[in-house]
Amino acid sequence: MKRRIAIVAGRRIEVSWSETDTTVEATVDGRTYQLEKRRLRADALWLGREGASVEALITPRDAGYEVAIREHRVFVEFEDSQRKLARHGGAADGLVSVRAPMPGKIVRILQPQDAEVEAQQGIVVMEAMKMQNEIRSPKRGRIVQLNVAEGDAVKLGDLIAQVE
Repeated sequence: MKRRIAIVAGRRIEVSWSETDTTVEATVDGRTYQLEKRRLRADALWLGREGASVEALITPRDAGYEVAIREHRVFVEFEDSQRKLARHGGAADGLVSVRAPMPGKIVRILQPQDAEVEAQQGIVVMEAMKMQNEIRSPKRGRIVQLNVAEGDAVKLGDLIAQVE
């Protein structure tokens, strides 16, 4: 069984799962689910449980995955991936984009453009679903572009900043 800590909308969630070609058994934050599974495309799964079904579109992003189910979209990243970035001083060399992990509103700018930042240092605070989430730098470097201001509304995937 695989075990990871996922970060969804700024919240840490323990996830464990095992799967075959046609089934998934998953425990998410202490709740266990038995699901039927069919791969529709490389980026899409059909999941069924107790007579209900959904199609999940899964798109890899810079530091995780965007998961879309019906009209809901959520950004999911894994804690151990963040630790690897921090332990190695950040992401790959060059310019790295920091994107909105969900729709929300920028409520505070923590670092201005041209500021030097450490890996995992907060850049902005974003409010989404009445929760404030710190959006962090994926690497050590300098913020070469800051695309938002306090009060701006952002959509999932909007460019917040670029770090070099």
